[in-house]
Amino acid sequence: MTKPANKPFVSRASSVTEALAAIGRLPSVLTQAIQQWGQVEIVVQKHEPKRSLDQNRLQRLWCKEAALQGDCDAEWYRGYCKYHFGIAILCRDSDAYRDACKRVLGSLGYEQRIELMMEPHDYPVTRGMTKAQKTEYLDRCWQHFTGLGFRLTDPALKGINPNDYREVA
Repeated sequence: MTKPANKPFVSRASSVTEALAAIGRLPSVLTQAIQQWGQVEIVVQKHEPKRSLDQNRLQRLWCKEAALQGDCDAEWYRGYCKYHFGIAILCRDSDAYRDACKRVLGSLGYEQRIELMMEPHDYPVTRGMTKAQKTEYLDRCWQHFTGLGFRLTDPALKGINPNDYREVA
């Protein structure tokens, strides 16, 4: 097994059998890693699942639905949500991310920050989220858009049908 010099070896297990299989591969991985890097660090930690494709699709769908009902396009709404909701979640959960945001975004004006969230720049926000963070992000987006009176596809529905919405209270 050849790994690029800058890529870590990551193995996930949800059972003892899977963990033992990963341990069986460890001697050759460690040998190669020590030859490439000199020193290695072995960490065992709880795996936090990354955001899902369904969550991504729902986010994009809601931005398109907002664009049909509001006065901005879907990409602007996407940038707005990333800036106002996503960055707040990631900065709360990561000192390194918070410091990076201060360095990169600190001197920019509001419109520049929103633009940086949008294509073609697409500042990384939601792609680094865990499934739980993305769920919180989507909840905040839902509250924002429905609070403005927008009708969004209900994520609890099994099939996504534009005629099926949850009404705003």
